[in-house]
Amino acid sequence: MNRICLIIVLLSGVLLNGCAGRESDQPKEKIVVQATDTDTTLSCLAENEKMSRKEFNSAYKTALVQAGRPEGADIPRLVCLSLNQQASYRQFKEGMEALSRYIKTHPESAPSLRGLALLIQRIDREKIVKWTQSSKSMDEKEGLEAENRELLERNETLEKSATQDQARIKELQQQIEQLKNIESIIKNRER
Repeated sequence: MNRICLIIVLLSGVLLNGCAGRESDQPKEKIVVQATDTDTTLSCLAENEKMSRKEFNSAYKTALVQAGRPEGADIPRLVCLSLNQQASYRQFKEGMEALSRYIKTHPESAPSLRGLALLIQRIDREKIVKWTQSSKSMDEKEGLEAENRELLERNETLEKSATQDQARIKELQQQIEQLKNIESIIKNRER
């Protein structure tokens, strides 16, 4: 029995050694990961999240110049910076337009960039809706403030009128009292 166990262990060792040897004989495949323009844009956005206003302005000017060159190599960076919180609406729109042109000229990058473009368009629509609502709210607020001013002025006028009416009532009461006194004097004289 011990012999059989020993033979099984030896055969297992040989088999395992053979399999391990075959794996090492085979060439290992290398996986090469290449970042897409969308990856580059989104990574750039995360990296530049806490950029100061001065740094942003400098980086944006540089990216705008680079994107304007015929090869347009820095368009993903321009798009990234146009999405930064420091970007003005004009810069945001410039980034949208640059992305649209880039998608047309680089069809190999188009699928993921189209998704990014759709997301940016959605952000733009939401900004416009927010501004519209804000403008509408401001108009309503100004209207309510004007109505409030009119009501305050009317209230002030009514208070002045009430004060004048009170003074007139007091004056009339005094006149009534005087007339009562006169009437009383006349009645006393007639007796």
